[in-house]
Amino acid sequence: MNIEYNKKKTTIYDSYLMKNVSKEVKEIIKERKEKGYKTNRSLNSYIRETKAHNRLYKLGLFKKHTKNTDLEENIKLWKEIAYFIIGI
Repeated sequence: MNIEYNKKKTTIYDSYLMKNVSKEVKEIIKERKEKGYKTNRSLNSYIRETKAHNRLYKLGLFKKHTKNTDLEENIKLWKEIAYFIIGI
């Protein structure tokens, strides 16, 4: 799995291949902090977004947009709500 970090977001390429989302997201947050990038969201928020992308991809929905996960730091409220519902 390839991960790209920058100030505004973290991109997880082929995130649907993740085996243990919680563990891998914890490592991503740790790496962001080590690189000096802010984390503005809770661990659960990042996990729910990743799970939501993975579920939608595996269902064949929006495959172009759900193949990879962009964990944005300043997420819009409507996205946070959608990820909360789909990613539980």
